[in-house]
Amino acid sequence: MKINIDSSGRKILASVIAGILGNVLAFLSSMLTPLQPQVIFDFSHIATFGTAIAFGPFYGLLAGAIGSLYPYYQFAVEGVYGPWWGLAIILGKSGTGFFCGLLRGKVPPFLAVTLSFIPESLFTVGFLFLMTVVLPAGDMTSPIIASIIMEGWVEVIIFAFIIETVVRRRLMETAVLMLEIFIIMLLVHKQFIELLLVLLVVTLITVTLFEIIEPSIRKQYPKHPED
Repeated sequence: MKINIDSSGRKILASVIAGILGNVLAFLSSMLTPLQPQVIFDFSHIATFGTAIAFGPFYGLLAGAIGSLYPYYQFAVEGVYGPWWGLAIILGKSGTGFFCGLLRGKVPPFLAVTLSFIPESLFTVGFLFLMTVVLPAGDMTSPIIASIIMEGWVEVIIFAFIIETVVRRRLMETAVLMLEIFIIMLLVHKQFIELLLVLLVVTLITVTLFEIIEPSIRKQYPKHPED
């Protein structure tokens, strides 16, 4: 029996799939770049931004909420924040997806991604300073807070370049860009051979994600003749 799904249903399904892939990216990227228990690269937001740019604020919020489940588990359930305070992770990531969706079509994709992270960044700073009071002494310090915020902005700038590349150029160039980024990361950590498989899987998942949402992105940002 054939199941007919309307446009909204397809967007919700694509957003859910993107959120699931975001969790996989979060898990794999945490293996690629283990910095310290509270400062780990988290590539789940690439699914949030891609979905928000493709479909709009509601779907960006949905993908952000679903894509935050592994980071929530890692940093809250098993981390220092605890399951209740850690809900701020889901709130922050879903809010970013919402704001990015609001900006789509109004500014270039690079700016939409970058600007939409400002509210989450400010929210995170406030939350982390609250944690300096709530958590035992030494679990959250000013240097750790600065590292978390800096790491978040490094990720967002990378994501902004990737999504701009998808929108303005071709998917294959995005795959090459992802490979270059991860090769640089792996060379920095001197573990290229051991983590090569993880690198390839992360790139494959990222390309698959944009294969799902690229048609909607193309409709939102038609290719210019000079591209």
